[in-house]
Amino acid sequence: MNRSISILALLLVSLAGKAQDAYHTALQNYLQTEYGLPAGSWALNNTEAANLNSDFWWGDINAGNQPASGQPFSQKIRIAVNNSGNNQWDAGYGIQNVRAISSGSACLLAIWLRAENNEGQVSLFVQNSSTYENEAYLTFSLSGQWTQYLIPFDANRNYSAAGLTIGLHLAWKPQTVEIGGLAVLDYGTALTVDELPNQTHNDQYGGWEPDAPWRAEAAQRIEQIRKANLTVRVENANGVPIPGAAVTVEMLEHDFAFGSAVVSRLFAGNHSHNPTYEAKLLDLDGRGHGFNWVVFENALKWPGWEQNWITPKPQTANAVQWLRNHGIRIRGHNLVWPGWSNMPPDIQANQNDPEYIKNRIFDHIEEITSYPGIAGNIDEWDVLNEITTNRDLEYALQGQPGYPTGREIYPEIFQKLAEVDPNTKTYLNDYVTISQANTGGGLYDLKKQFAQELIDAGVQLDGIGFQGHIGGFPTSIYAVYDILEDFYNTFGTTAKITEYDTNEAVDDELAATYLRDFLTMVFSHPSTDGFMMWGFWDGAHWHSNAPMFYQNWTLKPAGEAFIDLVFNQWWTEQSGLTNANGEFHLRGFKGTYKVTIDNGNEVWSDTLELRNDMLVIRSENGVVTGSTVPAAVPVVRVFPNPAHDVLHLQVSGQSGAQASVYDSTGRLVFRKTMTAPAMDIPLQFGKGIFLVVVEREGQRTARTVVIQ
Repeated sequence: MNRSISILALLLVSLAGKAQDAYHTALQNYLQTEYGLPAGSWALNNTEAANLNSDFWWGDINAGNQPASGQPFSQKIRIAVNNSGNNQWDAGYGIQNVRAISSGSACLLAIWLRAENNEGQVSLFVQNSSTYENEAYLTFSLSGQWTQYLIPFDANRNYSAAGLTIGLHLAWKPQTVEIGGLAVLDYGTALTVDELPNQTHNDQYGGWEPDAPWRAEAAQRIEQIRKANLTVRVENANGVPIPGAAVTVEMLEHDFAFGSAVVSRLFAGNHSHNPTYEAKLLDLDGRGHGFNWVVFENALKWPGWEQNWITPKPQTANAVQWLRNHGIRIRGHNLVWPGWSNMPPDIQANQNDPEYIKNRIFDHIEEITSYPGIAGNIDEWDVLNEITTNRDLEYALQGQPGYPTGREIYPEIFQKLAEVDPNTKTYLNDYVTISQANTGGGLYDLKKQFAQELIDAGVQLDGIGFQGHIGGFPTSIYAVYDILEDFYNTFGTTAKITEYDTNEAVDDELAATYLRDFLTMVFSHPSTDGFMMWGFWDGAHWHSNAPMFYQNWTLKPAGEAFIDLVFNQWWTEQSGLTNANGEFHLRGFKGTYKVTIDNGNEVWSDTLELRNDMLVIRSENGVVTGSTVPAAVPVVRVFPNPAHDVLHLQVSGQSGAQASVYDSTGRLVFRKTMTAPAMDIPLQFGKGIFLVVVEREGQRTARTVVIQ
């Protein structure tokens, strides 16, 4: 039951003048002793009892005060969130200041938090009570242990009593959270916010421990899915093996996409050409290793394209050509971002005219994909961006003929792109999972729902983009895996981290540690094919806080971590002599290689693409042949699991595999030879546990599925 804010306003004032209690005295003494802080003044009440009589809550929750034993505070609030909301703020807890706070004042928020069942997620806020503008906003996970948080902030304006609200957004998921010792000290201008303690424990994200079990599991997956075997056989003109031939294998580029957002105006021939920017893009480590993919930050967004935000269209095309000339592949971001503020203004002006909107969207898709210099050079598009929270277009069309939900426009957009640019892969991109450390409910489920709607409408959805704008409390590494695994099991689609960076509250060393862990988990997951930073240099980054380089181009610790992983630990360079059979063997990371062979009479070199196990034969008569090692075990994906109506089956390699389904008694209920790498199996043989078996060239793979 909500408490009334207005009724308690007089109570706040009357309690404000009373002597502070033991908890507040102890907190003040602790801050003076540990950090040398002056006494400060209390922005909230100076007793626990008064604060617990003036707080409030809202949403689908049950809450109440309880005694707290064995803690620095004597009272606590226990809040049970019954259901997740569409937004985290759909349920919450708050309290307002009882004393005025002046603009520029340095303040320190103290609070103790824990979650029952050792699992919780909250967003702590300090915000203008009228405009909801945030002075501080931090999203983080809770453990079952009581933990104190000290969070400094400075007031951006004058706040009268009740002008500032301090609290928690709680509707992330069903959970029970306990709160104790909430207090705010105002130090005025005697101190700066940088002189206040910052105790957020953001370095202890899920999986941070050096001996965390996920590390060995990820290393094993990387060894299995990111590498392939290469055999180089050297023969004379008669096919006799040549032992002792020198073989050098040098990796040139990863198969996996490692990239960054880029700014079109900084390329040669454009109005803000930056040669250093270009050079670093191609050579991050000083050894000639650079990004193999990029995405334009703003130049290809619909209004950015039409209104020349970054560069005029010819200069944008020029940047595209420069990148392609240097062998870098390009993501298009984005075709439609369906909020009024993210589309040209005439779309909103004609929101009641579905034909106008549809034609305008289709004309845009056709124009940008066929523009000289752009046409044929975009490998994949974020066709739709952030449709879970940008719903203006959907709501405008809702109820119009042919658009009962309004979202029927989305499959039409995919279809239009397929018509005008059929070779481009298509992605659905959003921030509501990994960026928000969100593993279920609300917007998370909405992202899955909208993806399923597209697939059900017959859309060829090639991939799902997961933005990775990591907040001040980094997303648990376990949560990253769970999110990727959930979407992979549900849809079987490729995943890509599309926009990675970290909040300024993450210091340089933590940024490096977290990037190493995050990237390792992403690289280890079988669904992913890429990791894209949202800018790599502070001088061209939306928050001046890029992962790789400072403004002066000095390499950051996170940049060092990226280079060490991508170009050292996950990079293959090897040389040696052929054995008695004339063969040289290695297991290398998948990608492009230069192979050089010196048989004593001649030196030969060529490039090859190592995607699967491969045999390369070099003969003295000049004949070079290559083939995959025969009888490779097929890699099989079966999803969703559990399944209801249709089971989707994907098999690596060539077609011709035989797919069979057996029930729990061993009875064959389905069999068909696959004519393509993917097949849908209608579920018409009852419910229960079934075995899906895929056989090809004598190799067999089985998967257990549940049909409901």
